[in-house]
Amino acid sequence: MIDASKMRSALSAINAVLVGARYMAYQGRAHSDIAWVLDVAEYLPVLMLESTDRTQHFRDQLVALSEKYPEFGDAVFRFDSPA
Repeated sequence: MIDASKMRSALSAINAVLVGARYMAYQGRAHSDIAWVLDVAEYLPVLMLESTDRTQHFRDQLVALSEKYPEFGDAVFRFDSPA
């Protein structure tokens, strides 16, 4: 789970990741890059459903994504923003 106060921000961050992945595809980026981004995108909802608090791990995944692909910094920004 993630902290209930971050739920809306988490969904907004996931949206940013998916939109970014689509944009990468339109740009003709390498399939391996897009697959890496989508691996993160599919893992994030799993963290939201776990029984223990995974809020920080959720954010850490977004940070790792933005470190590898800086254009995903918006996902971290959305998660960190108040709902």
